[in-house]
Amino acid sequence: MYDKGVILCTVWCAVLVAVMSQGQEVFIKPLEIIQCEERAKDEPVNQTLAAEACMRTYFVDRLQHNVMNQDDKDFFEREFVNKTFGKKPPPSGYRVRRDIRVLNVTERRKVFRAFDVLYKTGVMARFGRAHWTEVHRKHGGAGFLPWHRVFTAALEEMLREVDPEVSLPYWDYSLDYYIPLPSDSIVWSRCFYGNGTGTITDGPFRYIYGGYNMPIKRNIARQEASRLISKADIARLMEFCHFANITTGKHQYDQGRSHNLEFLHDGVHDWVGGDMGNLGTAAYDPIFFMHHAFIDYIWEQFRRRQSSNECNVDAEKDYREPGDYSVEDDKIALQRLTDEMHVFNHLQIRDGLWNNWTTTVYGYELAPKCPECGNSENLYCNITFDPRRPEGVCVSKTSHFCVDPPFDTFDRDTSHNTPLGDGAILSLGPRLVGIQGDGRTRFMSQEEGLVRLRKQLAPDIPTTSTQVIRDNRGSASISVLAILSSVLGILVVTMGLYIRKITRQLQSIERGPPLIKLRKNS
Repeated sequence: MYDKGVILCTVWCAVLVAVMSQGQEVFIKPLEIIQCEERAKDEPVNQTLAAEACMRTYFVDRLQHNVMNQDDKDFFEREFVNKTFGKKPPPSGYRVRRDIRVLNVTERRKVFRAFDVLYKTGVMARFGRAHWTEVHRKHGGAGFLPWHRVFTAALEEMLREVDPEVSLPYWDYSLDYYIPLPSDSIVWSRCFYGNGTGTITDGPFRYIYGGYNMPIKRNIARQEASRLISKADIARLMEFCHFANITTGKHQYDQGRSHNLEFLHDGVHDWVGGDMGNLGTAAYDPIFFMHHAFIDYIWEQFRRRQSSNECNVDAEKDYREPGDYSVEDDKIALQRLTDEMHVFNHLQIRDGLWNNWTTTVYGYELAPKCPECGNSENLYCNITFDPRRPEGVCVSKTSHFCVDPPFDTFDRDTSHNTPLGDGAILSLGPRLVGIQGDGRTRFMSQEEGLVRLRKQLAPDIPTTSTQVIRDNRGSASISVLAILSSVLGILVVTMGLYIRKITRQLQSIERGPPLIKLRKNS
């Protein structure tokens, strides 16, 4: 009888567990986690936090490496190596890249639709993994610019396979630099890139997944972030003539950072933050390619200067000196002129220096300039803001000017992953950190941002938080303090007139007969 009771109880418990766990996966704690927790019991630490750390370490250690698989290698060989990409004009023809804010709504949507196709077919993920694989062969050295030139052009070719009328736009963030808070730029709206903090929830890239099968996140203009590249940075680069002056070698990453294009580039990654701020996940966010298109634009302007009478340098042959190719050992970094270009193994690093990339594959429309600013409704010309540039500067409008309807055709399932805080992400891989930030974060007011910006533009000119920045279309970006001051002034004047009117009426009532007499005479 006792045995039957035990059996019945066991069966009942099993049924109860099965019912309670129906539709749920039961997690059995692995031995490694148990052993980790046991070790922590003898240490003077919070046991709950220690248990969480044991669990977190266990799963992070088992993440699949975010690198190319054999299918990826076959894809790049089929699409680029076998077609000798770069050695002859591309099948889709020559294309011209323009700043993304110069594109009209129809042109932008065509670009975003092409990106959407590449995302859904897994091509974006292939490029993301390719960028992270053997990362030392394409960063921290002389091969950075030529490798990324080919990589960006290859992605553009895939976009044009979807739509031959599409060209990869570039993102000229020097136009955002002049906004008191660059995080307010119109690019961080549904009209362009979507929101800049946390999981992407609006715009054409909402809820897309990136590295490690996590939704892409951003964390723009956070505290202690680097800063965007300014026109002054670009002008500084153009003071030099040789490739070695603006690239990374054994010591260049520690010296001459203000004119190291790779280091300046790192700062933009860090400023955007989130996935873009980590080498292992950066290339999953479509912003990556528009960022690199502008880095390539800057390099192309430098190369044109090299061929001018001022420099008289052959840009196709100019490179760093032997033994000074990378912060890594040259035999490991493989960024010498004759080293094979990773992913595109039909090319060598020196092939990224060819002039034919910008004569037969793609070209650039010059960055927007005053007074036209590319005839863009998303930019305006300001001729008084930067005293160093009396001809004026084009400035990006803010996100409030976004009027495009939502991208209904790009609907995706709402992400099941809730952002941890405001833009926090699972940070894996080396962080990209650039030049020191200018102190302007998304957490400060417009007035604070404007004061900091003016100190950078004209450090000897007193700053004022009531400055008005007006564009040539009549719209104005006015600080909150200025608005409050104006409203207060109007209220004071109005109240004064009202009190004066009441006072006169009271005086008139007291003088009743003369007032009546005056009315009769009139």
